[in-house]
Amino acid sequence: MSKDSIWLLSTMQTSLKAPDRYTVTDDGSTDRACGNGKHKRTFSAHMKVPASPNAHTALILDAGHVSGSLSSRGYGLDTEAGKVRKSDNKYVEAVFNKKAHTRITVTLTADGTPTLNYVLTGTTDCL
Repeated sequence: MSKDSIWLLSTMQTSLKAPDRYTVTDDGSTDRACGNGKHKRTFSAHMKVPASPNAHTALILDAGHVSGSLSSRGYGLDTEAGKVRKSDNKYVEAVFNKKAHTRITVTLTADGTPTLNYVLTGTTDCL
């Protein structure tokens, strides 16, 4: 996983008061072919975080931390991935760091339980 992803996961774990550490589901250690002899890396992790009594408000506030947290590390909203998408039970935000050639997408989902599902996925450009 990228150091920015690990930093973001640790930061969000603290700020969202997640009771358990995140689980890495793809550590980004494998090159994946993407044509013309180029390769990229993907990574992902998830964790469950406590939801506030109003899950919709929690989704907006919690996911809003993502772009704010990563902006100082060179990330901005990823216009190629589309604008921030939100609904009553899901909030998706994608950011991109041009210098690091890395995209990070964070998805927060409320599924009617007292927890939110927090999923971080990332990919590098084909290099």
